Amino acid sequence: MKYSWPEIIIFAVAALLPTYLIRFHIGPFPTTVLEIVLLAGIAAMIGQLTHPALSYNKRGGAFDRIRENKLLALGSALLFLATVTGIIVAPDRRAALGIAKAFFWEPMALAWLMIAAQPDKEKIRRAALGGLGASAAVVIVYGLIQYVFPPLIPATWTAERRITSVFDFPNAAALYLAPLVPFFLSVPFGAILALGALATVILAKSAGGLIAVAAALFCLGIAKKRTRPATLAAAALAVVIVALAPQAIGLREQILMRDWSGRVHQIGWKESLAMLRDRPLFGAGLDGFKMVVAPYHHAQGVEIFQYPHNFFLAAWSELGLLGLIGFGCALAWFARRIYVLRSNFYALCLGTAMIAILVHGLVDVPYFKNDLAMMFWLFIVLVAL
Repeated sequence: MKYSWPEIIIFAVAALLPTYLIRFHIGPFPTTVLEIVLLAGIAAMIGQLTHPALSYNKRGGAFDRIRENKLLALGSALLFLATVTGIIVAPDRRAALGIAKAFFWEPMALAWLMIAAQPDKEKIRRAALGGLGASAAVVIVYGLIQYVFPPLIPATWTAERRITSVFDFPNAAALYLAPLVPFFLSVPFGAILALGALATVILAKSAGGLIAVAAALFCLGIAKKRTRPATLAAAALAVVIVALAPQAIGLREQILMRDWSGRVHQIGWKESLAMLRDRPLFGAGLDGFKMVVAPYHHAQGVEIFQYPHNFFLAAWSELGLLGLIGFGCALAWFARRIYVLRSNFYALCLGTAMIAILVHGLVDVPYFKNDLAMMFWLFIVLVAL
């Protein structure tokens, strides 16, 4: 069977998302394996679109794709402009440039090239499922091996026995796998991967990840009439158990943010809002949060994180109001596309995968990381085609 370049690129990018962890330099320039794959994919797609004999663009030019997806195009343009202003106002412009290209320019460029090319959507969906399935399988299997052999867990997390899999910290595994649980349910064989991903989130002891998965599965269940009664009954039972069971006291404390982590999150949010009140238009600039928020930080014994642990506060801080509006446009476009395609179970699984990202984003940052940024734009591509 002959595979097209778009299929090969989507599979390779999806399968190699965690390879951003493999870092090296080309001369003075830092890069990662994932970035090299992305740049190769972008170059190949430009070749596809500019070579008349190989063009996949059978239904009009690239500008037609922009007209068909005006709100997404507006969001993308605003995000691009926000990254430029984010570099200008950033305390460290070199670091800001690296963030802009890795988290925005490269994923957005590949996404729009795919949308412009309009490759066969079924083949692209299979390639994305195959690639994400392959990378998730590695993350799941190594995470389970860590749990069985605790010495493999990084020393920081050994006492709590929180698995990290191939990542540096437990929440990174949960951020990666939580949206993939509903996504894998779009195909029958994916149920095994979905269960493995859920088990990994549980063993990473990520309350945010677990709540994100629960919210996504609840929305997926009530979206269909035949599963709605069972979903509502299961949700009611889960609420009663969490609210009343003595064994769930730890989870209750986490949900209500009464534990140490919850208090740290709240301190970070208050400091972030205080900073943003003084810099509402441009925020702290790309990669500038830790330095700019320092004068607002007065809590002894609490570290300043790289980003505020909230997707929307992080977007506002990094990109200013322009970036926040840009994300809003992209997400509004995504929601409208899912609503139009709501009779398609695959589309519902993609929609609930985005719900998992946004719910997790209430207490974490499920975008400002190489793999997560590309996954976000990969979901955009899958909905656009």
